[in-house]
Parts: sequence; C-alpha cells; structure tokens
Amino acid sequence: MLKLTIAALAAMLLTACGSPEKRTEKQQEKTILCGGYTGQRPLEASDRELFRRATTGMTGVSYTPESVATQVVAGTNYRFICTAKTATPGPETYEAEIIVFQPLPGQGEAKIAKITRL
Repeated sequence: MLKLTIAALAAMLLTACGSPEKRTEKQQEKTILCGGYTGQRPLEASDRELFRRATTGMTGVSYTPESVATQVVAGTNYRFICTAKTATPGPETYEAEIIVFQPLPGQGEAKIAKITRL
C-alpha cells in the first residue's frame, strides 16, 4: 500500500512539474523549479503586513521591501528584496534580501529566518 501511495505521489509531482523536453519554449520561460521560489513580484497589501509584523522592533537598519517571491514548505518562505538604509550619521543605502518564514496556521508567528546583504 505504501508503494502505491509513493508511486501515486510521484506521478502527481511529475504531472505538475512536467518534463522540460515536452514543454514549449514559452512554457519553459515561465517554469519555476518545483519546490523552489516563485519569480519576484510586486508586493500586495498582505505581503507588506507580513513584512511589517516580522520586522517590528528591528533597529540599526530600516528595510523597505521592493518585491517578494514565495516558496511553499511546511509553511511559506517569503523572499523579500529590500532597500536597506543604516540608521547612522552618514547613512549607507544598499540592497538586501530578507527571508521571512510563515509557519502553517496555529504553528506560530512569522519570523525572520535570514538577512543577506546583496
């Protein structure tokens, strides 16, 4: 029974992802790696609110999210590309990536998983 379940899940995954050889050039341009991040897109109000909640209380650098990509895991990873500005005399501005993890409902609050200067 377990082998049948695994085989069925594998077939569903292959159907959802498709085979690169069988996709048209236009379909391949739009294809995102299964399990990977979506393409970066403009933020929606819900993305901005999630970012605000996750970054509340941060000091030293202010981050302004410019775009977001998502990855479904046991919850959702949000990859925000931000403009960062240090809160110092003669502030420095640079681009940064902030990964925010939003657990499944009832599993906790969104939190910053990683910040990387780009």
